[in-house]
Amino acid sequence: MKKTILPILLLISIISFGQKSNLNITIDKKIETIYSIAFLDNYFLVSNHDNLYKSKLRKKLDALKNHKAVVLFDTLSKKHGFNFYKVTDWALQFGKFPELNKVREVAEPYSFVETDSEYLLKNFKKEFISFNQDSLFQEYLTEIKPLNEKIINQVKESKSIQELPTYLERYYGTKLGSYNLILSPLVHSGGFNAEFIEDGKKEVYAIIGPNGEIEHIPYFEKEFLEMDLILHEFGHSFVNPLTEKYHNDIENLKEKYYTENLKRIGENEGYSKWTNVFNELLIRATTIRITEKNFGTEKAKELLDYEKSIGFSLVENIVEILKEYEKNRKKYPNFNKFYPILIERMK
Repeated sequence: MKKTILPILLLISIISFGQKSNLNITIDKKIETIYSIAFLDNYFLVSNHDNLYKSKLRKKLDALKNHKAVVLFDTLSKKHGFNFYKVTDWALQFGKFPELNKVREVAEPYSFVETDSEYLLKNFKKEFISFNQDSLFQEYLTEIKPLNEKIINQVKESKSIQELPTYLERYYGTKLGSYNLILSPLVHSGGFNAEFIEDGKKEVYAIIGPNGEIEHIPYFEKEFLEMDLILHEFGHSFVNPLTEKYHNDIENLKEKYYTENLKRIGENEGYSKWTNVFNELLIRATTIRITEKNFGTEKAKELLDYEKSIGFSLVENIVEILKEYEKNRKKYPNFNKFYPILIERMK
């Protein structure tokens, strides 16, 4: 029976979604530039791993430590909240150097509290271009080009990485405009999700840092990259809009689930509000289910055991509820249809 159902579901998936979605894998010059500036400023979200990029930056760009771009970045990040995803969102809205024209809109624009922040950002953009065009930095970019190509080729060797958009679309039952993986040798061991609107379509990005190094070359371990991060980060683009839509219903679950212990654990993971904690628990649960379906029970169990070890035991409850969605895809053709049912089951 299972052997008959699987091809049928696959055929339905192909008919429903048409052409297979590709994963674009790059190392982006805008991210390289802004994180080189961040490195010179000792920014707290630069990778802890020592590597050839850092060695070359120390050797070649010491003279740029006092560049206006570094000084402005320091002020913006420490006094105006220009950090975490805001840094990568800001850089990726632009096209190529040196024009750096705005080519896409951030799906959910953020605002700064300080009134002079926008003025500082305009000045920073000018200095950002100036830093990128500096002959010392251009020399550095030329020197690391073979390293960049080596890292991209290593990641592309995976037989499953180009299947990840299909795994996501098949599970959530919807399709996005494009999927973009940006590898960043200087970003911390983790990453950011970014969403943009271009030509009316939602483009999603995962900006990922290495989780190690081999012979001083940044290394992106396959399972860490594909399951722990890419499936998770892109998952936000499918789940976040639904969490916003059902915000009030999720708030009604707060009294039942948001204990002081879960609040403390959530804050340790960087989530200060119940809705954010719930959203994160759900994405971790869907990631586990997608992983089991495409990478096997053992890896899914590893992910679940990790969540339980950090105190996110509620993930296991959600995993069990998701099995109802998976068994009734005719009734729930996409995750949008099942989301309110999931909330009801949690009540």
